Amino acid sequence: MNNPIIYTSKHLRTTAKTKGVAQAIFAALDELHVEHHELNNTKDYWCRDYMPVMISDDGTYARYKYNPDYLRENEKLYGYITPQQDACSELKLFMPSDMKIIFDGGNYVRCGDKVIMTDKIFSENPDKPAPELLQDLKDSLKCTDIILLPRDMKDPCGHADGMVANLGDGRILLNGCWKKNDMPFHKKLRKILDAHFEVEELPAWDGDIDSWCYLNYLQVPGGILLPCLSEKFDSQDDIAAMKHFERLFPGLKIIPIYAEPLVRVKGNDGGGALHCVTWEYIEKKD
Repeated sequence: MNNPIIYTSKHLRTTAKTKGVAQAIFAALDELHVEHHELNNTKDYWCRDYMPVMISDDGTYARYKYNPDYLRENEKLYGYITPQQDACSELKLFMPSDMKIIFDGGNYVRCGDKVIMTDKIFSENPDKPAPELLQDLKDSLKCTDIILLPRDMKDPCGHADGMVANLGDGRILLNGCWKKNDMPFHKKLRKILDAHFEVEELPAWDGDIDSWCYLNYLQVPGGILLPCLSEKFDSQDDIAAMKHFERLFPGLKIIPIYAEPLVRVKGNDGGGALHCVTWEYIEKKD
């Protein structure tokens, strides 16, 4: 796999409450010698959601229609919908697949030849029979299996990237937050995932209620950018998370990023963290 270039929306840097997060991300990427740029033709800083999804690590992408209900059905948020073709207008992307369905990049976790997403995909495309929709997804995403998780109904976005992350080699990382507040839901997730992967769990710590955010990290060559909730990274949960990620990723540098402005969002479409505001670009080589 060629080294990715990390993109963020220009709005991450120009929005007052997230400017500091952008600067910390840029500094961390510079420290790791990872190239990064900004997307100019965007309306929102949550760029993962509207950017094409990578279906092969050689720089092959799939396009889709970005028209999420959590923005579309809210008069105050409708203006945040970024047309995918606008966001990609300055990039040279190889996109042979067009799903031609309503989709969301935050609801896509690729694990080798399998893809994890939540069942929100059905409510977003009610006019398409479920078997046909799943087959179209498999064909467009060039995967052997779609692993469907029940959505967390407390999450208006219904995203998978806040639930699981790919660790590679058939292993995934499951957010342990439901162990603390919804054990039946947690057991349901484990039953589904255990049939396909070796599952590691991110502990449900007893401190901050927003400790779910640690799973929404960004992995780049040489390091992990880990969202944290205390400015000095000295809270009980931040310290525990950094130690846990050091064990999960031996040999990689763990760089904490103060991400509270992203995690605790008011008046927008819900909180997120570092994976949500970044996107990997690999140019297809001839």
